[in-house]
Amino acid sequence: MKIFTLILFSLLSFQAHAQILQNMQSAAALDFVAPLHFEDSAENKLDIRSAELIFFGPLDPTFDATLNFAAHNEEGEFVAEVHEAYVGSSKVIPNSRFRVGKFFLGVGRLNQFHQHDWAFVSAPRVQAAFFDEEGVADTGAEFSTLLPTDSFWDITVGVTNGYTYGHSHDAGEKPQVPTHYLHAVNFVDWGDSGALQWGANYLGRTDATELKTQLYGFDFVYKKSEGKITTLLVQSELWYRNQSGPGYETTEELGAYVFPQIALSERLFVGMRVDLFSEFSRAFISDGSRQKNLNYAAVPTLTFKNSEFSLLRVAYTYDNQTYQGESDTINQKLEFQWVAILGAHPAHSF
Repeated sequence: MKIFTLILFSLLSFQAHAQILQNMQSAAALDFVAPLHFEDSAENKLDIRSAELIFFGPLDPTFDATLNFAAHNEEGEFVAEVHEAYVGSSKVIPNSRFRVGKFFLGVGRLNQFHQHDWAFVSAPRVQAAFFDEEGVADTGAEFSTLLPTDSFWDITVGVTNGYTYGHSHDAGEKPQVPTHYLHAVNFVDWGDSGALQWGANYLGRTDATELKTQLYGFDFVYKKSEGKITTLLVQSELWYRNQSGPGYETTEELGAYVFPQIALSERLFVGMRVDLFSEFSRAFISDGSRQKNLNYAAVPTLTFKNSEFSLLRVAYTYDNQTYQGESDTINQKLEFQWVAILGAHPAHSF
């Protein structure tokens, strides 16, 4: 009888695990980038910017899980790490969802997407300065709920450890105040005229050295589609950052980008990104008066989407950094990108 019970338990356990494996989906993403800098050719080479392996799916009827491994080329060596690893659910609390683990913080637009899912090749300066080139991921908890209102309002709040901020390979230090954030999103569907999603953001933290960071932002996405083709996309973000603390000078910075893109055909898309960035607190060393400055860039981008699993992209960047009383600093580059997706890549909500 004991042997029979053991065999039955083993069969049931195997069947349960087989069901989990059957429900689990996997995908891989390869992101090749080749920059061609006009002023400095030191980094002009083809690079595998990232190679990702993703596993996702339901654990059981209540919970879902995502596990994402990523390898990046850092100074000639590929460094593999856990990009995201979290468990969550949209079934425990009505009209709500949550996740616990490591994930990209649910603020803004670009920060919630992996680089290979962006509509352009590289990060605008505001993204690179405030969220790192790739984005801010951390370990913690995030909760979202859909408000019971006539209009669509989705509110996300999150708290993460905050030992590090941005891309890091060390353990960091315990912050005075952990990373915390709020993202309120409104969605409007106009049917054949397209759909609009916009959101207001706040992010704050105080690190181990008592440097206090506060971010306030606005994100905006408009899409118009015909069938499965997005014929018009307009994406934008505006962010303000204030940093202060004992022993630190207060800094204020404002940055934004806007990216309109139209479809020339079902496979060919053309867009133009405009970037703006200014340091309000920048001052002349001589007398401490404010030094006016503006960093602006124009980035025309051409995308050939061969299928949902493969796309080729080329972008030209003209970047001009202006400082009052100084000569302009101009940087130009061409970037070539090839993204390859193997398997069922997780879909984004909008």
